Amino acid sequence: MKKFFLSFLAGLMALTVNAQGPAGNAPGNMRMGGPRTAVLVDNDLCGDGDGLFHLVHQLLCTSSDVRGIVGAHVGAQRSWNQGQGEAQKNNAEISVSRAKEIVELCGKTGKINIQPGAPTPMADSKTPIASEGAKLIIEEAKKASPERPLYLLFGGPLTDIASAWLMDPSISKNVVLLWIGGQEYSFGHPFPPQYNVGRNLVEYNLRLDVNAAKTVFNDSDLTIWQIPRDVYRQALYSMAELEEKITPLGKIGEYLSGKLGAFARMADTYVLGDSPLCLISTLTTTFEAGAAGCFYEVTSAPTITDEGLYDFSKKGRDIIVYKTIDTRLLFGDMESRFRLAAQKESK
Repeated sequence: MKKFFLSFLAGLMALTVNAQGPAGNAPGNMRMGGPRTAVLVDNDLCGDGDGLFHLVHQLLCTSSDVRGIVGAHVGAQRSWNQGQGEAQKNNAEISVSRAKEIVELCGKTGKINIQPGAPTPMADSKTPIASEGAKLIIEEAKKASPERPLYLLFGGPLTDIASAWLMDPSISKNVVLLWIGGQEYSFGHPFPPQYNVGRNLVEYNLRLDVNAAKTVFNDSDLTIWQIPRDVYRQALYSMAELEEKITPLGKIGEYLSGKLGAFARMADTYVLGDSPLCLISTLTTTFEAGAAGCFYEVTSAPTITDEGLYDFSKKGRDIIVYKTIDTRLLFGDMESRFRLAAQKESK
């Protein structure tokens, strides 16, 4: 019986370690005795509030080992989440301030390396911006391996990964880039009828740094899992649900609700568009790991034009483009983790 049990356990571990997801890099390679997915978050936390929701959720996931947080810019615009005394800070520095607030809320102060990324978009697609954030990406990528990659969770511009790759192209073998960004593909959903197609043809995160997108898609050999606009817009959350389920949940609920502001409350819904990063990287199946409730297409990477459009006239390398996300799991898990955190806070 003992021999049978040991044989079963060995087989179980082999099955788990060898489980592969899209592009052969599964987020579920089991780390026995601890978190099984190493991630680094890079986001414009100074901008829209969805990145704040994602970061709280990511930090509360027990299977996620957050190796670092990089504060990103929002182009040349003024930060939407600028607080008192932050007028002289650039957007990346304000993103760092938001990250520190959230890390403190989650009880992880001093445990996670938080650095500012590039303060501006790249001047061209060949010249990196050597920020502390880009250096952190390189440092953490070198600790990973092709078998146990570092998942780069990007919810804003691609400036910092483009810069990191230009500074050290060898990191590509050890990382998987999950990016919330880019416009629709031909196999995705069409533009909603109310869109001004001419004005919105280039998706927001891509538009924040077109040169960085050109580096990542046209020049690099990075593994890309893309969550384009028609898919991240599926993460649509009701403002009534927010008031009922999130706002009452202690300091976290108060903080997140407060950061949305009056603009977000003009409608009855809000797109938590960065939250699929947690779903796809972390909320994965135990065996043959992957985001089983999410569907994707393997397609040739488009060439990004100077205008930020897709050009399919040349065949690029294969990338993963997600088509649907499991919002039931995403929001159910998020609400439960926020509620459990509030219960611990009240004790």
